[in-house]
Amino acid sequence: MWIIFVIVIVGYIIYQISKDYNRNVKTGVTQFGGMLNKYKTVIDFFVESLPAKITKVTNDKVVLTASTTTVYFDYVGHNLEIEVRGFAPLIGNYSKKWKYPDGYPQETMIKEIENYYDWQMQNFTNLAGKDYGQYLNYD
Repeated sequence: MWIIFVIVIVGYIIYQISKDYNRNVKTGVTQFGGMLNKYKTVIDFFVESLPAKITKVTNDKVVLTASTTTVYFDYVGHNLEIEVRGFAPLIGNYSKKWKYPDGYPQETMIKEIENYYDWQMQNFTNLAGKDYGQYLNYD
């Protein structure tokens, strides 16, 4: 008897969470034309700079794939999460995640992402020595 009661309670909680999540996606993304429309500027930035192709689109997710990099855009709890995973021959596997609140300017997102990668390249150049800097145009 108790097992049935527990199963019903857990089922109800899962149902409520799912219902709230779907309402959140509808009000935060779908009414703006979906992920590709709402986050067009930042998605286009990755498509052009990598270059990458859009390989998956759902109500709350977009996946871009390039030769050695995958970029995930997820809408979670009124936030856009951008995760970049990939492989680079000199550094191996890498991963970085950014989280931006709903309504955060996409141009600012792009600037922060570019600044992060510029900083990473500068660190790499400093570790590798001055000789690599001439090949990476960082002197």
